Amino acid sequence: MTDVEVLIAGAGPTGLMLAVCLERYGLRTRLVDRLEGPSPLSRAIVVQSRTLEVFDDLGLIEAALARGLRMEGVKVLAHNGRQAHLRFGGFAGLESHYPFALIHPQDATEALLTERLTARGGRVEWGVELEGHRAVEGGVEATLRHADGRQETVRTRWLVGCDGARSQVRKAAGIPFEGETYEDVCMLGDVRVDGELAPGELYIMPSENGVMAAFPMPGEARFRVITIVPRDMAPPGETPTPTLEQLQEVVNRLAPVPLRLNDARWTSGYRLHRRGVPRYREGRVLLAGDAAHIHSPAGGQGMNTGIQDAYNLAWKLALVLRGRAPESLVESYGAEREPVGRKLLEGTDRLFGFAAAKGPLARFMRKRVVPLVAPIVSLPLFQRRVVRFVSQLYLRYRHSPVSSETVRGSDGASARLEEGPAPGERVPEISLRGEGITRLHEALRGPRFALLLFQGLDSPEPFEELLRLARSLEAGYSEWLRVWVVTLEARRSGPGVLVDPKGQAHHRFGAGTPCAYLVRPDKYVGSRLRPVEPSMLLKELRSRLGAPVAPSVSAEASATL
Repeated sequence: MTDVEVLIAGAGPTGLMLAVCLERYGLRTRLVDRLEGPSPLSRAIVVQSRTLEVFDDLGLIEAALARGLRMEGVKVLAHNGRQAHLRFGGFAGLESHYPFALIHPQDATEALLTERLTARGGRVEWGVELEGHRAVEGGVEATLRHADGRQETVRTRWLVGCDGARSQVRKAAGIPFEGETYEDVCMLGDVRVDGELAPGELYIMPSENGVMAAFPMPGEARFRVITIVPRDMAPPGETPTPTLEQLQEVVNRLAPVPLRLNDARWTSGYRLHRRGVPRYREGRVLLAGDAAHIHSPAGGQGMNTGIQDAYNLAWKLALVLRGRAPESLVESYGAEREPVGRKLLEGTDRLFGFAAAKGPLARFMRKRVVPLVAPIVSLPLFQRRVVRFVSQLYLRYRHSPVSSETVRGSDGASARLEEGPAPGERVPEISLRGEGITRLHEALRGPRFALLLFQGLDSPEPFEELLRLARSLEAGYSEWLRVWVVTLEARRSGPGVLVDPKGQAHHRFGAGTPCAYLVRPDKYVGSRLRPVEPSMLLKELRSRLGAPVAPSVSAEASATL
């Protein structure tokens, strides 16, 4: 019997992301998958803005951008010839360094994560299936079967099921997978498309018979063609895989412009589902990704949501396993991600419902009404709502048990604290200057918490005193915390200093008077505090990270201001 701290079942994007993140904390993990090797199929293809930020944090962004194709926007093509255009690239309201979606197929994403895992000393154990598990004192006992038939018993502190829609982990844990299977069929193919489709654009084409979409892919005139059609338009069989000719026939009925499909790398067909779990945890067993939620491909959300599940969970498991936080911290994973999964199902279900609804009224709406209202897509308000949803940058954990706020005193005349990012909201990107740093998220990189001490626009705190406090707190929590002083004084520089010469960051964070933001390792605001009071900061850090490693830190920090 072998012992590990975390056993991960399933080496898709979710399992790989979790393994990569846990490796950053030096945890003993194993990642197993029943398949004999990685799949060569592209499957999910869209990487949203929030996931690109995660790749940036992990040092993967340059490789992803080099391998991927930036998606510039969405065009809606109606049968009456009307068009509407929604632009992604450079959408300023996103407050992200990556205000666009990237076409980066799932096999490429898995390869990218596998390379990083291998570079850190980890590996995927292919051909190893988790046959079952049972709860034991202090963890889980799992049975693994290797490709050669050998059985192995593993004891692990935590078991995480990232093993997809048919999750063996979920079934063995007795967690229901509630929802429904749609009657309509999704048929798709990675093909070359000859016709009037510009590179870098996603095309959506509603018609009375169903909906077709064409996602741009790397390569000349390559697209992922997706069709959602009634059952009677699909080839026979429960999960029909169309030939190129059959897919062409469907496209001919759906597309408002002539399109010729060639050179199919693969085609597939499947019934669509809408299912989710009511809870993400059962004892020491956790679920993530498709094991917890599956839905239609509308909006390109599935792979991204699984990656965000893993990114949310990893730092919480690390703190618990290293004895810095109580096990109750893991409860916040489900409390935060289950509502996200539920809203995702609701949102994609509404989109799918429009695309696949039956009856004369639905067909009339797609054929006659959509062309009339298509120009609405070009309105800034509509574009803002859609882009904010699909980018996943504005998911919030406002009601999470680990989102807190301690605020005393009044706002200054220049900015109000309530206008800044609230606890449970993602930290926005903004320009700042430091050593090797030009923007805030560069300062937040890494698996540690970050504490931002804002000097304040009105009656600013003396810089030297803030810097001494920052260094004292960081010395007490060096393995888990990075402390930054955000100053208005342009002449300042050095380690732990971020210069905000025009006060843009102070205004965005509502720092009219001195205040502090504690940022979680997943770059969400954990806590917002005012004033910058050493005893208040220490109390907050103790509640999240335990006692400081240096006994003198409390007295040292308290004497600073």
